[in-house]
Amino acid sequence: MPKFTFSLSQAQLFDVFKRFNLPLPAFAERAYFPMNFGDLVNDTRKLKAGDVFCAIIGHQQNGNDFINQAVSLECGLIIAECSHASQHGEIVYLTTENSDKKIAQVYFYQLNERLFSFAKGYYQSPQDNMTIIGITGTNGKTSTSQIISKLLASCQQRTAVIGTNGAGQIESLQTVENTTPAATQLHQLMAEFCADNCKNVAMEISSHALEQRRVIANLLDIAVFTNLTRDHLDYHKTMTNYADAKYQIFSHDAKQIAIINGDDQQGKQWLAHWPNKQSLIVYGKSAAVTQFSAYAQASEIKTHANGVQFILNTHLGQQEIDSVLMGDFNIENLLAGIAVLMSKNISLNDIALAVKALTPIVGRMETFKANNKATTIVDYAHTPDALVSALHACRHHCKGELWVVFGCGGDRDKGKRPLMALAAENGADHLVFTTDNPRTEKAEDIVADMLAGCLFPEKITVLLDREAAIKATLAKAKADDMVLLAGKGHEDYIIVANEKINYNERELVKAIYDVYQQQSNTAGAIS
Repeated sequence: MPKFTFSLSQAQLFDVFKRFNLPLPAFAERAYFPMNFGDLVNDTRKLKAGDVFCAIIGHQQNGNDFINQAVSLECGLIIAECSHASQHGEIVYLTTENSDKKIAQVYFYQLNERLFSFAKGYYQSPQDNMTIIGITGTNGKTSTSQIISKLLASCQQRTAVIGTNGAGQIESLQTVENTTPAATQLHQLMAEFCADNCKNVAMEISSHALEQRRVIANLLDIAVFTNLTRDHLDYHKTMTNYADAKYQIFSHDAKQIAIINGDDQQGKQWLAHWPNKQSLIVYGKSAAVTQFSAYAQASEIKTHANGVQFILNTHLGQQEIDSVLMGDFNIENLLAGIAVLMSKNISLNDIALAVKALTPIVGRMETFKANNKATTIVDYAHTPDALVSALHACRHHCKGELWVVFGCGGDRDKGKRPLMALAAENGADHLVFTTDNPRTEKAEDIVADMLAGCLFPEKITVLLDREAAIKATLAKAKADDMVLLAGKGHEDYIIVANEKINYNERELVKAIYDVYQQQSNTAGAIS
């Protein structure tokens, strides 16, 4: 679609002011308010002339420190967070350096906490015209959101995604800085999707976003919970805090449909005390999920060279399912997606056809092959549980020996490093430890933390240069072997210190295998 341009009239802005008890400017002062405004922005790096700048007091920075910069960029208006309720609605007028033009600055008490609602009003509630599907959980958010988008698209329902891989239509994603964008950017995206005639939005929702109220539960028509395992304890400190943050995705009212993994331990705890007034679909592989009034359960699971097959049991009936997605854990992701389609009254037969048409998710158990070479799997697994699941999936599809190449991120939860190393030692035949976004830590120190979790550290190969580690491993692995490259997935960079260095693992493997394939073809032609 053409580049989206948003415009809000002065009259529409004043209507939004009224909803938030912001007094309107005196008639004579309205000349300082443009007749039309652009986007709502809380980052001056994204600010254009005519935009409205929200100066929020954030967790790391104070937007009030950037007001002068916003003025110099000729913003149309400033909404500035104030510290006292008595200041709410006060208006001052700032003069630009190079002209007599004045820019209004409106004070807004607790703007950070209310930014989501303000942004919704500013963008004229675009989400009201779409079904908004939120997915939270430690693992599986990206795969599940993309599965949902692809399944709905197969059923002729245009669906956008927001998440780790970007925002927009899957075939043309635009980069977003966070898994769940700031409330201002989120509503801008919603307005764009609405203008693009999207019927649904499948968005990943991080625990940080829920904790910081970048997203609130009543945005969501459907809320999906995948699982809860150790991650982000550098931020949440305890697993209880982490779980509490995730739980905020549910509205506990009749408007929202909740879809919960009934095999996950945290999911089971929530289900034991679930409020009757909220609609619920439970999914999983255990027979226990069939005890609920609405469910999606997989049985008679079979893995094959090109994916998985299973029988889908639901409260609506049974259906055979066949998918090219690899890995036992992808069955859970598929079930979550299937439950979403069931909640939208799509028939089981149409669901099965949509699943059959699914293509692999970028950087999620993505397979690369060449003649007479090991199969390589590129996956984003970067938590202990995700690594266990990825290795388990690879083992099911591997005829020979299993190799794993991975590292752990710097400046993040150090406690998971030995756990990931032990998971790799238990799940693979050959281990290669390397780097993965070391940030400001020394790669050697990170690997030392990993080695501390191993029972036989002397058997581990350490190659800190990730590209060299991959090339060496692929050269050693045999044709029937499988190599799991864990941690980078879709990412196209490595963070060293505070710098992002270009690095695309998928492109690297493809280039290596292209060379192998050319050599194989040449050898075949000569023989």
